[in-house]
Amino acid sequence: MSQLEVNKVIPQSGTTLTVGEAGDTVDISNATLTANINASSLTSGTIPDARFPATLPAVDGSLLTNVQVTGGYVIIDPITVTNTDTFALTSSGSPVSPASASNCIVSVNGVVQAPLTSYTISGSNIVFASALSAGSDVIDFITVLGSALNVGTVSDGTIGLAKLSATGTKDATTFLRGDNTFAEAGGGKVLQVIQAVKTDVFIQGSINTWSDVTGLSVSITPSSSSSKVLVMGKCAYSGDDGWYPMIKLVRDSTDIFIGDADGSRTRVTSSSYSHATNAAGTYYGMSDFAYNFLDSPATTSSTTYKIQLRSGAGNNSYINRPAQNDDNQFRTRGASSIIVMEISAW
Repeated sequence: MSQLEVNKVIPQSGTTLTVGEAGDTVDISNATLTANINASSLTSGTIPDARFPATLPAVDGSLLTNVQVTGGYVIIDPITVTNTDTFALTSSGSPVSPASASNCIVSVNGVVQAPLTSYTISGSNIVFASALSAGSDVIDFITVLGSALNVGTVSDGTIGLAKLSATGTKDATTFLRGDNTFAEAGGGKVLQVIQAVKTDVFIQGSINTWSDVTGLSVSITPSSSSSKVLVMGKCAYSGDDGWYPMIKLVRDSTDIFIGDADGSRTRVTSSSYSHATNAAGTYYGMSDFAYNFLDSPATTSSTTYKIQLRSGAGNNSYINRPAQNDDNQFRTRGASSIIVMEISAW
């Protein structure tokens, strides 16, 4: 095998340097390519990656295919000039509405027109500053450049939360609302629940006086002033000698579940009062008063809901205990409760 070592080979301009013949293997593994490469006729796989220089020459892209060009350029259909200043813009017969006059290149009689000065755009029409004349004026061409950053159809899954302009917390617990804000799911969501259960006896012996029922009160601090508070529960009550005690629901010191006047406030009536009598006509028995009330406290301060009881006519009223019977004995106790729920307004 012959071997030839040379320091440099410089072909004369316009000549072709041929190394080897058909069937030969040319090894340039230890060489460094410094000359420009004319890759216009290279076949696939002829130059390994390691042979490319660190910096490649710029490519104008004129021979590239399947590459989307930003802008969405449109060539307007030829326009026949008539004696008017307004002409419709179409492409393949369909109306075209440029974003602005600055998005267009317009040539009339071989002269490129100045946007806004020589013409304006109105929807899918071009309006010239002065009327053109049929027979003497020619619209050479109109090219609509399209809108900047027109990226066409975005691929699925390519836009993350960080790219959205919506305000609010963007995470797995929120959703995007129609007003372009992120918010937690709402519409009646229960934010907190507090309950008090009373199983012992409460006796109200003060005539014509409202008294807080010990153990039937709860305090709640709403998280928002727009929240609603649903109050519900039941009271097991009774009264001596046929006296029907009065019961009401109070928020702090404000009555919130009573009638319009004293005579119509919530109280036990004979039709709902379960009782028995002894020979002397003494009443004994016990009934349940169930209640549900949706309140709007409009505050974020601690708020107390409670049950109050009132006696009259010199007789005692009771919670969780029947009235005394003829043997001075008491029947089985009842149980009472009060529950409050904060309900979000959104």
